[in-house]
Amino acid sequence: LTKIDKLFWPCVRCAAPPAMGDLAARLKSRGLTLEAAPPSKKALGGGVGAPAPLTLTKIDKQKLFTPLLDQGAKAVKEGLRSQAEAQDGLVDGVVTTLRKWVQDCLTKNEKRDRLLEKGLLKCRVQATWSKGFDEKLKQLVAGFGGRLAADGEKENAEKPAAWLPRNEKWLVGFDAQAFERFLVQHPSALEPPGSQVRSAVEGIVASKGASAAEVALLQELPARFGPLRQATMSRAKRIAVELRRGSKRKGGPGAQAAGEDVKARIETAEDVAWAAATLAPMGLRADGEPLVRAPAAIASAILSGLDAVVGMQDLVALLRETGIGKVVAGYRRHPSVELAKAAKDLVASWRNGCRERQSAA
Repeated sequence: LTKIDKLFWPCVRCAAPPAMGDLAARLKSRGLTLEAAPPSKKALGGGVGAPAPLTLTKIDKQKLFTPLLDQGAKAVKEGLRSQAEAQDGLVDGVVTTLRKWVQDCLTKNEKRDRLLEKGLLKCRVQATWSKGFDEKLKQLVAGFGGRLAADGEKENAEKPAAWLPRNEKWLVGFDAQAFERFLVQHPSALEPPGSQVRSAVEGIVASKGASAAEVALLQELPARFGPLRQATMSRAKRIAVELRRGSKRKGGPGAQAAGEDVKARIETAEDVAWAAATLAPMGLRADGEPLVRAPAAIASAILSGLDAVVGMQDLVALLRETGIGKVVAGYRRHPSVELAKAAKDLVASWRNGCRERQSAA
């Protein structure tokens, strides 16, 4: 006899085991009874709060199991619209990635050196592939003159079926001209509007206090505007110092701050250094022209503000130490007639000012 048999067989010597198929008899021999009806849902804990059975409406079943083409023209149109919206969302994500990457390149000297040496920098992007998205990505990159190639693409590599969703990686190549065109489309990637930077600094100083504002700037400004160049961060710190001291720049606060987007405030040597770094964010080429020029709107505001330089002390030393003379001279051949004229007028004004200073000495 097995151990299981002994559980149901009361006495090996005086009784024979009941039939194996008669479960009720075996339980009865142990003083137990078997209920005829199954236990209720309440007894099993399936009363109040039990999950409802999964059901599908007639419309849901039609959408799930009927091919899109068989659902009618309206359903097809809705499906194409949803697909286009999803692709546009992916494109927006790629633009965000490219924008942050360009900002990062502008903050690192090694990126500038590599662009000067190699003539091309590459950004890797990733997204779910579809035929429509692939075409939109090509249009996006072609719009600023970039180069698009599949990352790790091999000539004889086996590709999965086109209808299967898959993540693909691409390399977007930027030469100097592509950087410049991208900044024209996204000028805030080079320099956020001056009025917005000033407003953000004022808000940080008001909320964090003057003593903690400098540390807060390093965290909150990049979180709001993305990676920022050192020249931009230094300019923001000077604004915070002015607010802490209670001093006000010429032109006044408030509504006039928006005027910085039309004419940049150039009042100190630090402002001149910021202007030079912004007009030529990736340095100068061997011929003296900026490797990458600032967008016209930003360049126009800075060139307008540089009128004040001629009246600053130590003009000759200022031009030499900041390099602003060489940078502005590189804009004299700008495609924009207005910017080229503004640059020529500035250079002529500074030359006359230097001659006058030397004559007076």
